[in-house]
Amino acid sequence: MQVDPDALASSGSGLERVAAEFGQALAAFQQELAGFGQPWGGDDIGSLIGAAHEAVAEFAFDCFGTAVDEIGAAGVDLGAMASTYREVEERIRGSFQALQQGFEG
Repeated sequence: MQVDPDALASSGSGLERVAAEFGQALAAFQQELAGFGQPWGGDDIGSLIGAAHEAVAEFAFDCFGTAVDEIGAAGVDLGAMASTYREVEERIRGSFQALQQGFEG
């Protein structure tokens, strides 16, 4: 198995960037949607449509917000994984160097 810590770190940074951009786009969309007001009106049917719209929009934005959080967390986790692999590789390299010096000395 071969692991490229630099590629992991780069992918992690990329995911964090995507999460930030997604979060910004989501906030902009929410603001734009709110800017439309209540175009369905205030009569009985409009009130039912408005209530349904609010419930669906709230659920959707909660799901999207969770996705933003999860994507960002995955990016952070990949960065941590890259650091761990680097540390392990350094320890292994150090152990092999010590072993080599033991054979030479």
